[in-house]
Amino acid sequence: MDEEFRVSRKLLKTLTADTRANILKALEERPMTASELSRRLNKHVTTIAEHLQKLRESELVERIERPGRKWVYYRLAKEGRKVLHPESYRWVLIFSVSFLCFISLYAISKAFPEYWSPIGKAFENLQLSLATSNAEKARKHIQYAEERLEEAKIATEKRKLPFAKSRIKEYKEEIEKAKNEIRKARERGENIVPLLETLSESTAKHKAILENILVKTPALKKEVQPVLNISRVTQITAIEELRNITGKPYGKITGG
Repeated sequence: MDEEFRVSRKLLKTLTADTRANILKALEERPMTASELSRRLNKHVTTIAEHLQKLRESELVERIERPGRKWVYYRLAKEGRKVLHPESYRWVLIFSVSFLCFISLYAISKAFPEYWSPIGKAFENLQLSLATSNAEKARKHIQYAEERLEEAKIATEKRKLPFAKSRIKEYKEEIEKAKNEIRKARERGENIVPLLETLSESTAKHKAILENILVKTPALKKEVQPVLNISRVTQITAIEELRNITGKPYGKITGG
């Protein structure tokens, strides 16, 4: 099951860029350099290099460095041949159609979140599974946190308070997950300054949304106040860590 899922992820990454599929088809004929592929596909060599890197990360293409030669060649890997094999086309088609249906249902879930939230959550989990680093996952969780607050805001305007409460709770969960991924990135020795910047700027916006909800819907004070405090502490902590890392009077703390 895990192996099938890994193959699906590779196929998804390939299908999201026509150039990558064309590179696979070209390499099926023979190994080529990035420059040859650039001329063949009429794309800038830098663009080709970026796509080749993605294909290598998905184990669909292999890099060949021949002793005594300055040119680096790329060839189709075993997994890449599976993608291009005639028997694989049926599965690629099934996967593509399924993915497009999933995208459509996700769009519906954004338009009617109170009815389709399980679909939206499943799509977000898929996006997280495709993330290649803790930093990328952290950014996704920050993005989802903001989306949960926007949904809570809309729900309060429609007087759908139970739904608003659930979204506020999910906002808190997403923020905690984002902080956890940042912690993991820190432990790995990654540069977390951009992440902390994003977190501090985002929580400033989050506080404004929560304060607006609190003013307009006092009935949600029990749910909003603790989460508002979490946003404030998260912003303060992020800015303090930025100052410690950079040695600069980094940013300012907004709100009360």
